[in-house]
Order: sequence, then structure tokens, then C-alpha cells
Amino acid sequence: MKKDIHPNYGECTITCSCGNSFVTRSTQKEMKVSVCNACHPYYTGRKGRVIEAGRLEKFRQKYAGVDYGQRGKKDSDSV
Repeated sequence: MKKDIHPNYGECTITCSCGNSFVTRSTQKEMKVSVCNACHPYYTGRKGRVIEAGRLEKFRQKYAGVDYGQRGKKDSDSV
């Protein structure tokens, strides 16, 4: 292995937005993450801020009252 070409590999403190922190090793001294094993829904077994409604459900809620001119067309055909 060549000397003086590799970065320093030392202890690193990782801090999550939920407040959890732990120490590991990395080339950086400190890292900040938004999700960790203490707050991720997969590990906790409960739904959190990561899980949202599906795309189809969002679309249906957004355009629930819109008829796209179809009601007016049906009403004029029957008269």
C-alpha cells in the first residue's frame, strides 16, 4: 500500500434528526442524517413521516369535485 495517498479513517459521530446519535468509523468526523434505525418505520413497526398516501389516492382527493365537462354533456344530451 502506498503511503500518504489514503484519507484518514477515524471515529465519526452520526446524529439523526430524531435526536439519536451513535459512533462509527468513517473518513468524515461528523454526519447528520434525517432517518435512522430508531425512527425509521421499517424498524419501528409504525407508520411515520416517511410513509405517505399513495399516488392514486392523492390524485383522487385532489380532483374529487372535478367533472371535466362530462356532466354538462350528459345533461344536454337528455334534453
